[in-house]
Amino acid sequence: MTEKILQVSEMNASDLTKQFQLLTQKLSELEQYIKPVKQETLLSPKDVMEWLKITPPTLNDWAKKGILTRYKLGNRAFYKKEEIIESLDGSKYSDRL
Repeated sequence: MTEKILQVSEMNASDLTKQFQLLTQKLSELEQYIKPVKQETLLSPKDVMEWLKITPPTLNDWAKKGILTRYKLGNRAFYKKEEIIESLDGSKYSDRL
């Protein structure tokens, strides 16, 4: 990417307008490379157990079996809501989702 420095103080209104149009065009071209950030909902084990009406041993068992993926941040565990829905969709627990 080339770097170009413009002296705005030495530009007339017409030149400045052209530069803004060029900048707008370049930004529009770059937008195609920007992916929207997907907000993921993280749930604590307590939230998951309350939501699915399951016990701590069941939640731990599902995590050990790979039914649900447990994420650790320091000494805290979290679960992604979207992954829970995806994992349990079609199971006997899908009515709790």
